[in-house]
Amino acid sequence: MSANDMTKKLPINRRAVLKAGASGLAAATMLPTVSWSQTKSPKSGGTLLLSHGGDPPTLDMHQSATYLTEFVASPCYSTLLRIDPTDINKLIPDLAEKYEVSPDGKTVTFNLVKGVEFHNGMPLTADDVVFSLDRIRKPPAGIVSPRKGLLGGVKDVVAKDAHTVVVNLIAPQADFPFQVANPYNVIVPRKVVEPLDTAGTGMKRTIMGTGAFKLSQAVDGQIYELVRNEKYFGQKAYVDKIQMFPIRGEVERASALQSGRIHGSFFFASEAVLDGLRKTPNITALRRPTPTFINLIPNLKVKPFDDIRVREALSLAIDRSAFIQTVGPLAGAFYHSTGLLLPGSDYNLGMDEIKKYSGFDTMPEGGGNIEANRKRAMELLEQAGVPKGFKMSLLARSDIPAFRDSSINLAAQLKTIGIEATVDIRDAGAFYTAETTGQFQVVAHSIAISGSLPDQILGEGYTSFGGRNYGGWKDDAIDAAFRAQSAELDPAKRKELIKDFQRMFLKTYFHINLAWVGYGAAHSNSLKGWNALPDLYANMQMDRVWLDT
Repeated sequence: MSANDMTKKLPINRRAVLKAGASGLAAATMLPTVSWSQTKSPKSGGTLLLSHGGDPPTLDMHQSATYLTEFVASPCYSTLLRIDPTDINKLIPDLAEKYEVSPDGKTVTFNLVKGVEFHNGMPLTADDVVFSLDRIRKPPAGIVSPRKGLLGGVKDVVAKDAHTVVVNLIAPQADFPFQVANPYNVIVPRKVVEPLDTAGTGMKRTIMGTGAFKLSQAVDGQIYELVRNEKYFGQKAYVDKIQMFPIRGEVERASALQSGRIHGSFFFASEAVLDGLRKTPNITALRRPTPTFINLIPNLKVKPFDDIRVREALSLAIDRSAFIQTVGPLAGAFYHSTGLLLPGSDYNLGMDEIKKYSGFDTMPEGGGNIEANRKRAMELLEQAGVPKGFKMSLLARSDIPAFRDSSINLAAQLKTIGIEATVDIRDAGAFYTAETTGQFQVVAHSIAISGSLPDQILGEGYTSFGGRNYGGWKDDAIDAAFRAQSAELDPAKRKELIKDFQRMFLKTYFHINLAWVGYGAAHSNSLKGWNALPDLYANMQMDRVWLDT
């Protein structure tokens, strides 16, 4: 593809990025302002009423791995680049009005919009961008960064001047523009955040961004309220306020929507609840596949899970088809994949190859024999010296069925190989504290990634330096394989390297892959301007949403 051809295909497209290489990408850096069709002229005013299912355990976007934080805080923040609200495969400007990639693909220069202010009136400068990206990729002591792996290919970040940021990469990385566009990779003011980090608190109770809304009150268990930022550098938001209510149960949230107490809720898992909403007049309810996978993750720092035979036995014990049939209607875990990437991805392995890995032959259409698998699992446990009746704790999160119901199902399946697994169900805050500090034996985690590119999923979820390495494993060869595929600019060669990476990872059983999740969303038909993208986190800024009342 020539540079001229790339320029004609703006805004930036994920598929084009993968195909272009460094020279093609460098020509495709002028980002247009976004516009999308409306069936009616948007109206200004009103209060948007939402519920997302619980209290965010932290308001610190950089430290959070839950949608509860992102749904509340995203309207208050900006990123360098932003996912197009109408197409997950495109980028549009946010704080960066344009960017340029060097001919060798190793330097990315971002030109910032001038005149941008944080909510406290402080001007945005390149130094704030440098601080924010560095906080994500190499967090200070006491700060946890679940997405540090996304920026693991960055060598350094430099402020060239007050409105120019230069990112030097270790190697060319075709996916990088989409990495910085991750909705969690928000830009924060250094002068506000650095002292909070030094104090060891971070931004747990602070939101200070440049977004279309600003936080006016946060009362756990009651309300989170945002008001329109009249000094927003972009087009002003339509609604005056957003009020969010932490209604935990899906049935209760659906009832609030059906009765008109809220306009929308963008997180539903239960098929029964969604089906009821679909049948309700004047409500739009849908399910969309999202880049969210459910994995069983052993803690390799706790015996006997440092033994590969034990991890392989866990994989052999699980009937994946039965898991999908049972947990799917409860948690949305309806989908399966023949690799580590999304179902249907061209980068995945074939069924004939994936089912050679222990336990994967029980996926739908795999044709495996679960009884034979479980017999082999018990043999492996015996070889590893794990006695029958071994007691194991399975950490789970209480508020999301993909965690809770998956764990209950898995505990029952593990009993078939003599493991007595008890499910340790905790609220979101306690769950993440235990998980991120390694205070667990095994965890069933529903990991949601923003985006679907290989670097986004593999870098965040499947490298030892990635932020989702909850099991504490370390493998230099796997990390090197990830960097090799990331830096390869030839599409055909990169495809094979991505497959090689998956082959290498799957045989370690560091993660035991089970299913992919599609989450639901529902809203009153009076709520306009919001698109349900196949990415749980994308398009949650709410700046283009309006009320037709």
